[in-house]
Amino acid sequence: MSNDPLILNDEIDLLSLIQIIWDGKWKIVSIIAGSLLLVLGFNIIKPNNTFTATTEIKPITSFEFDSYSLFNASLRVIEKENEENNVIKDNEDKVFNIFEITRKSLLNLYIEKIEEGSLLETGVYKFNLINKKDFDSEIEYKEAIEKFVSKVAVLRPIKEKNNIRLYHLLQAEYDDKDKWKQLLSFVNSEVNKKVKASIINRFATIVSIQNQKKDFAIKDLETMIDNAQKDYDRRMKNRLAFLAEQAAIARKLDIPKNTIASQRFNAQNSFVTNVKTDDDPFYLRGYLAIEEEMSQITARKDKRLFTKGLSKLIQQKRDIEQDKTITRSVSLFKQTPLNQPDFQATIVKVATTDFEENNKINLYIGLAIVLGGIMGIVYVLVSNAFANRRTNKVSL
Repeated sequence: MSNDPLILNDEIDLLSLIQIIWDGKWKIVSIIAGSLLLVLGFNIIKPNNTFTATTEIKPITSFEFDSYSLFNASLRVIEKENEENNVIKDNEDKVFNIFEITRKSLLNLYIEKIEEGSLLETGVYKFNLINKKDFDSEIEYKEAIEKFVSKVAVLRPIKEKNNIRLYHLLQAEYDDKDKWKQLLSFVNSEVNKKVKASIINRFATIVSIQNQKKDFAIKDLETMIDNAQKDYDRRMKNRLAFLAEQAAIARKLDIPKNTIASQRFNAQNSFVTNVKTDDDPFYLRGYLAIEEEMSQITARKDKRLFTKGLSKLIQQKRDIEQDKTITRSVSLFKQTPLNQPDFQATIVKVATTDFEENNKINLYIGLAIVLGGIMGIVYVLVSNAFANRRTNKVSL
């Protein structure tokens, strides 16, 4: 047995590897070319022509919003929270609008109608964005439309350090620009109609409610006025009965005039007069005064002047009846853009929609070159290794 130690050579000769790769360069180039042809062929057979469409949704301008200013001001109401004795709570008035149109509210209603999805589904069906012939049943076709619409996104404004978006964006992926623009135009028009109808209906409801409240308030005041008058009649009836009784007693006792005497007391050389009229019988005032009071009560032509609190109730009723707030608001509402055929809740310009191609052929070509090169190098090295092994076997 030899005593020489076994020598293992694990070092890699880089120059030798580079030489092998260089000698097989045409094989590597051929494999890269084959990869490129495969990618290009697949792109020709099944091209990816889709795009990502992005449309800005902006609030109306300040100039356009000025058309709503007078209407908004017409519905300003001051509500006072009253405690007992009509004291204003915290000594502050609460001012609010029972109905107000703002740029934000118009934008929110528009976005809400878009996200609801039904108008998008109608548009997809109307303009045949999804071919019905590709599906075996109506159910599958509807499901495909719903799935497509669910992928249409409304991106909200964001303000972050590295990501700023000032406006809402309507974004979706499709493969036909003309059809997509048709869909956008249709949806924008229909959404504006829906927003317009929604606001008009809401305002009509509020007007109806306010008019109803006004009618109820007037009826309540009329009831209170009627009750005040009835209470007066009842009090006067009782008063006349009392006076008639006292007058009869005074006549019986032959007391024509007031006979309530002043009692004089001498205290420390001073005179004090003590007149007690509340505790003395009423008939002591004399039948002449009592019968005159009865005559005056009976002769009253306008009872309202003597009815406690009646004038205030009548004034409140008059104020409500003469209040023209709702009438003026309805008139001003008719002058807003909501009653014009070209009403726009937002600014959406279909023509400025941005279409970003999704076909990443350049990326695929780059990947084909890299992967083809790696495969070519591996092939050259492996084939060279097998060739060396065969040569060594032959030499042995």
